[in-house]
Amino acid sequence: MKDDALAKMDTAHAAIVETFTAMPDAALAWLKPGDDYAIGGIVIHLIQSLDGYIATLAAMQATGFEDTDGPGEDEKAVDAQLMHARRGLTPGERTATFAEMGEKHARLADLARRATDAQFATLVGVRYPGDLVPYPTSVALIVKWMTEHDAEHVPHAQQLFAEWQRAH
Repeated sequence: MKDDALAKMDTAHAAIVETFTAMPDAALAWLKPGDDYAIGGIVIHLIQSLDGYIATLAAMQATGFEDTDGPGEDEKAVDAQLMHARRGLTPGERTATFAEMGEKHARLADLARRATDAQFATLVGVRYPGDLVPYPTSVALIVKWMTEHDAEHVPHAQQLFAEWQRAH
């Protein structure tokens, strides 16, 4: 179960990276009217998700997979990330941003791999700031959520890129 889930997460990550590889730098700053993220902003958004999942897994592991508090968010940092996602990526940011996403993907996978098979499937109540009730979370669910998140943004990025191509 664990190895299969991690392999799927790696495949989804590779697919998002491959999707962006074909895009020229100029496309990464394009913001479709009405959208929240420029094409390259999707990568910033995925990094933000990786950060949250890494912090959640670290908190779960620190308590020995017992109920725990989830990571809080620095509102100024979140606002800065949202602004960055709206403006997308400049050519000079591309390499470093994709490297950061790759490093954080590897960190998440490493944390998940460290869990025993039993810990991987164990549901832990994670209390997120502002929530009254702990949210049932497991390493398996976090891996699944990140896999699905990467996978959902592949066609999203491809669609935006096709629209950018028609507009340019």
